[in-house]
Amino acid sequence: MPRPPRLSDLLTTANLACGVSSVLLASQGQLTIACGLVFLGALFDVFDGLAARALGGGSPLGAQLDSLADMVTFGMAPAFAVWSLHTTSIVDQRNEAHAWVVALAVLLIPIASAWRLAKFNIDPRQTSGFLGLPTPANALFWASIPLILAGDLVVHTPGRDLPFGLVVALFAHPFLLLMTTVVLGALMLSELPLPSLKFKHGGWKGNEVIFLLLGLGAVLVALYGILAVPLLLALYLLSPLWGRLFPASSRPL
Repeated sequence: MPRPPRLSDLLTTANLACGVSSVLLASQGQLTIACGLVFLGALFDVFDGLAARALGGGSPLGAQLDSLADMVTFGMAPAFAVWSLHTTSIVDQRNEAHAWVVALAVLLIPIASAWRLAKFNIDPRQTSGFLGLPTPANALFWASIPLILAGDLVVHTPGRDLPFGLVVALFAHPFLLLMTTVVLGALMLSELPLPSLKFKHGGWKGNEVIFLLLGLGAVLVALYGILAVPLLLALYLLSPLWGRLFPASSRPL
């Protein structure tokens, strides 16, 4: 008799539903909601892991379902959002002359995500940390781009002009967009050791990097709104360097 679905499987299914809905809405030009659903999917992705651990661990079915959901929500959905941003001409029309460059850049997002997810599934070393940029982190970066360019969720505080200008330049210059997808795709498949955002316990010792990332994240969100996402990605990628200040927490694996 088939077993009833576990709570973690239902949460993973909610993640999948967010991804499918995001793709459908992005194809209709509803980019704000589409990108917001990628962020909501990431929240369900966190909760399904917590639920699986709380209930004694995940199942083989749950592991497969999680990868399939992640491929849709964190591979296809952000790619659709970036392509829809291009086709709806929110930015400079000069992109039309280099549509093939944008198309190639968009294509690399789900391809790198699929390879990253497959690599993660067969790598027994990534139990308490990551080797390479996690797929959700890459997806949140790309999903934040249309929201930043729309401007509604960007807080207008001193110092925001430089990062905002960099994001605008990223999409206004198709070859820069392509270069960014290549670099992030390479980081996803790299052996760069990065910390998991799972607390080892409730104390400071051993969780310093996580506490600092969360604390800095809260400050950056308060200062810059959605513009904090690319800044947080940069901080996260640099964590192997500044995380050495805390030897107990700087060894992700």
